Amino acid sequence: MKNLIEIKEKYLSLGLPEKHFDYAFNAVKSGTKKDIIIKNLTSDVRKVDYTLASNMLDDMFSANGGEFKYENRGGYLYSILYLIVIIVLGLILTFSNDNNSLRIKLSAAIIVFLVLFFRTLLPTLRGRFRE
Repeated sequence: MKNLIEIKEKYLSLGLPEKHFDYAFNAVKSGTKKDIIIKNLTSDVRKVDYTLASNMLDDMFSANGGEFKYENRGGYLYSILYLIVIIVLGLILTFSNDNNSLRIKLSAAIIVFLVLFFRTLLPTLRGRFRE
C-alpha cells in the first residue's frame, strides 16, 4: 500500500488531477486492460498526456502484481477441473474389473488430462495464462 501512496504523490506532483489518478487506480484494481485505461485517460474529456498515463499505469500495474493478474484465475479453475477429472478417472481405473480395453482407455484419458493439467498450471503459476 505504501508503494501506491508514493505513486500517487509522484503523479499528483506532476500535475495529474486526483480524480484521474483515482479512476486509473480503480481500473487497475478491477483488472481492466491497460489499453482501455489509456484510451479513457487520453480521451477528449480527461486529456491526460499519453506518456504520463502510460508511465503511471506501468507503475500501478507493477505495484498491483502485473497487468494480467486477474486473467490467471481461469488457469487455476481449469487446472482444478483437470485435476478433479484425473482423480475421478483414477478412482474408476482402480475399482474397475479386469476389462483390459477399459483400463487402456482410462489410462490414455488420464495421460491426456495430466498433459492438459500441466500445460495449464505451469503458465498460470508463472502469470502467463491467457484465456
